[in-house]
Amino acid sequence: MPSMLIKNCSWLLTQNPNRDILRDHSIMIDDGKIIEIGSAVKAADVVVDGAGKIVLPGLINTHTHLSMVLLRGYADDMRLQDWLQKKIWPVEVRLTPDACYQGALLGCAEMIMSGTTTFIDMYFNMEDVARAVKESGLRALLSYGIIDLFDSGKAKAEQEKSRKFFEYVRSLETPRIQFALGPHAPYTCSPETLLWAREFAEKNRVINHIHIAETRKEQADSQKQHGARVVEYLDKIGALSSRMLAAHCVWLTKSEVTILAKAGVKVAHCPVSNMKLASGGVTPLPEMFDAGIPVGLGTDGAASNNSLDMFDTMKVCALLHKAHRWDPTVLDAQKTLDLATIEGARALGIQDEVGSIEVGKKADIIMLDLHSPNLNPIHAKETIISDLVYSASPANVDTTIVDGQPLMVNRKLLTMDLRQTIQNAAKVANELVHP
Repeated sequence: MPSMLIKNCSWLLTQNPNRDILRDHSIMIDDGKIIEIGSAVKAADVVVDGAGKIVLPGLINTHTHLSMVLLRGYADDMRLQDWLQKKIWPVEVRLTPDACYQGALLGCAEMIMSGTTTFIDMYFNMEDVARAVKESGLRALLSYGIIDLFDSGKAKAEQEKSRKFFEYVRSLETPRIQFALGPHAPYTCSPETLLWAREFAEKNRVINHIHIAETRKEQADSQKQHGARVVEYLDKIGALSSRMLAAHCVWLTKSEVTILAKAGVKVAHCPVSNMKLASGGVTPLPEMFDAGIPVGLGTDGAASNNSLDMFDTMKVCALLHKAHRWDPTVLDAQKTLDLATIEGARALGIQDEVGSIEVGKKADIIMLDLHSPNLNPIHAKETIISDLVYSASPANVDTTIVDGQPLMVNRKLLTMDLRQTIQNAAKVANELVHP
């Protein structure tokens, strides 16, 4: 692997423990890792000019359904259950391996071009999603969505599909792609499957990716069926663990937050999707922070967002909590950027590898072009974070690097043919919704 030098970065946002912001520094990369950060310029096989750029860690998307980009704009402005039952699920039964592959490629292109370098996914035909991710060059944790509908025979079949996908990911022999479990939700998975997932995750040291408390109805149904709220039910049956990544967590009480914290559960907060589907509640981030729960940001799928844009997610996240708590200080720009970088890495258990620009970490880096009206003027070092969270957009992303490998330079994708990717995805999407 060739060495790389990103030289003379106008602004270098390290996201290290001190949150250092450096001027006119360079980053030396070798064998996919950051080996030096300094002001001196050295020789390297590949040299990238950081002048006129904001350089920061690649963004981390902690919850999405990648191939659902095929359904972008297809089922908008509907209630969640109608959205699922009348639009999404009827289409998903027609999903083919090729559709998921083409959709995943399109999703990967969108993420590369909007500055996301790592994501965790849950969906179907995941071998084909993995193939697309491998070709794209992105870093991902991939999970097959397990839904047993409380049928013991289906539960065994779903568990076997996950085991096979686990072996498939191992056979890829690439550290960029990791396996995760994906029990869909407590209302679609039996207690037996939820406990099996906890045991499998612990034994194999993988993330257990699940949806929890996304709607008020989910909580009401849980109380009716189990005599307990969702988190209380999961705790009672022994399904919670430090391997669990719980998406949404919109309708929670303080006692449920305490239970999650005690179990070591991590949370993926998806503000745009929750607002668009009118979930009604707001993930209690201040209480989660106080309890020490690692929280990352997620877009959710493009069928309910409608994009994979983490810059949009950051801004909406900050504004939502300010409005909800009547407090402009409740979630500042620095903390919001943390959620999309180093805290997202913590939520995925990979904070020692990615999430900040530090010596020894993997070189997952993005560069934003300062020659854009929406990023100017920059008044001082103290305002650069605000510029990123409240003003930046995917259009500002000039270069995306994963594992020291450029995936996009000067807005040009290097790992796929963008025009062909768009055409292929449009074709399979049309076949899905117009059979």
